[in-house]
Amino acid sequence: MSSPPTLTYFPTSLPRKDFAWEVLEMGDVLELLEPFCASTLGYRALRDLGPRPVEEARAALEHIREMRELITQETVPSLAGLADPLPKDPYDLTAYDEDRYAKLRGFLDAAGRLTGWFADHEHVAPRLYQVLLALPDVKPLLARIDLTVDERGKVRRDASPLLQRLERRIEELNGLVNVALRAVLAKAEVRQVLSDSAVHRRSGRPVLAVRAKSAGRVRGIVHDRSQSGESVFIEPREVIELGNQLAAAQSDQRREIERVLIELTRAIIERLDRIHEVAAGLIEVELAWIGAGFCLAYGAHPALQPGDKGASPSLLLRSARHPLLIDQAKRGEIEAVVPIDLRLGDAFDMLIITGPNTGGKTLALKTAGLFSLMTRAGLPVPCEEGTTIPLFEGIAADIGDEQEIRQNLSTFASHLVRIQAGLQRANPETLVLLDELGGGTDPDEGAALGEAVLETLLKRMAPTLVSTHIGRLKEFAFRHPRAENACTEFDLKTLAPLYHLLVGTP
Repeated sequence: MSSPPTLTYFPTSLPRKDFAWEVLEMGDVLELLEPFCASTLGYRALRDLGPRPVEEARAALEHIREMRELITQETVPSLAGLADPLPKDPYDLTAYDEDRYAKLRGFLDAAGRLTGWFADHEHVAPRLYQVLLALPDVKPLLARIDLTVDERGKVRRDASPLLQRLERRIEELNGLVNVALRAVLAKAEVRQVLSDSAVHRRSGRPVLAVRAKSAGRVRGIVHDRSQSGESVFIEPREVIELGNQLAAAQSDQRREIERVLIELTRAIIERLDRIHEVAAGLIEVELAWIGAGFCLAYGAHPALQPGDKGASPSLLLRSARHPLLIDQAKRGEIEAVVPIDLRLGDAFDMLIITGPNTGGKTLALKTAGLFSLMTRAGLPVPCEEGTTIPLFEGIAADIGDEQEIRQNLSTFASHLVRIQAGLQRANPETLVLLDELGGGTDPDEGAALGEAVLETLLKRMAPTLVSTHIGRLKEFAFRHPRAENACTEFDLKTLAPLYHLLVGTP
């Protein structure tokens, strides 16, 4: 027998390693978005988020545009109650409990309320409304849950006709037991030997606390003894038969509750595909909420793609600010974030950036790479309107020293490993980032290697950003029409870096 299919309602994620996830510190960036999560389901979706298929990324960016417009005009219904609606193994009958029923009920109810609200705001958010409108009808399942359990997930007394009858019978028997016990307690000879006058329960049976030395004066069944041994708990014989009937009715009640819940759970399992679709739709709505919150807090915008109205035909960053630096500025660790303007792919496929160390060359590469990755994940980027970022099929990066530390490689050897990997992937749809090309070895050797690498990348028409301090590589752009120089600006008087990028100036 084949195993049931694995259900996942989180967005499809492409391999993170194909987009330089670790090098570009995308995990740290996702942490910046966590405060904008409204629910545990949204938090999980954000933490699992990766580069998305092209059409999903485009749709996610459109959803963020609509949600940003909505939350500046309206009070959007809270998404806070959205919890993961299904257990780890949703096909396991024993995996469902009161808490799970309550979460699923709240989840399905939220889907209905959100759909209704967005129907009234379709003129502002037509795409988000279509996401919700396309969800399968789960109202019959919600009605079935409501007939069986309450908001806390507890079985209703009237969940079945038999349960109703048993509930009435148990109430009746409890009343008769109480009458019988009051009659026993009315006897002076019984009151004289009691440790206290309360009616206790042991194993579900009604008992009286009798002083152990006088236990023989109350006829009945001893069910328990106190820790001190000074009291015994006796079920008086006057209530034993009623207690037996009550225990039998309670046993029948437990069996009926179990049967009712099994039926409900089977109904849920039969509709797992629908629940899965609803969860996937609500996650898209919350990801739009998260992205819109990030937009307002970080001055971010969903990037345009080439071909969109008002877009550049290629990569164009306008006043791009790295989100991790914005966070540092918010916390007072740095004074301000200098915005970066950068373009690539219109008049040239390769930009060779030169300038002083710590002048912002690496930051320019990382910002362009990170923004490309965030856009491919369907997230907005801190920039000005009009920023255009193609949905690259991959990002190959040689930035930083994390691999050489782990693998005990020399600086030059680690560069070679990453450069070779980048060349293998180089094509017009893969963004290539090479930091300090030709560094870590003899300048002449580095220049020769760098020129060979740049020649190969140009032949493959790979969009490439390069930083270097080697003079021969600065001259490369003069000999190749599809390459261009840029430099990081510095103060002519103090020689301090200004972190501005000047395209067209070596």
